[in-house]
Amino acid sequence: MQKRQATAFVVCAIVLALTVVSADAAGKTVTIRVEGMHCGGCAASIEKKLKATEGVEEVRVSYEKKEAWIKFDDQKVSEAKLREVINSTGFKAVEEKSASAKEGDESCCASGAGCCTGGSCSEGGITRQ
Repeated sequence: MQKRQATAFVVCAIVLALTVVSADAAGKTVTIRVEGMHCGGCAASIEKKLKATEGVEEVRVSYEKKEAWIKFDDQKVSEAKLREVINSTGFKAVEEKSASAKEGDESCCASGAGCCTGGSCSEGGITRQ
């Protein structure tokens, strides 16, 4: 009887420990603007390389949107490393602009087209609403 209780206790302890470890994993998501993609094959090659990176849990790369959405464990891989991986494929991970640009400030867009005035700006890897 004591052996069964001890076994049950050990099993419960292991389950509890695994729950704590998985809850402790610091999951994070990031969307990175990518320049240079011309087709779905370009997106697939970036996606393949990112998926092979330790700490990356899920990846969606869109040629149409020119961006990569990545869910990753920030205890195992950094956002900077993810950008390096994208750049290593021959494409360019665009650095985010400063969030201090204000709505209506034409300088917030690299094109200077004033798209931030009352609209949305996705220039430079950021999305403004």
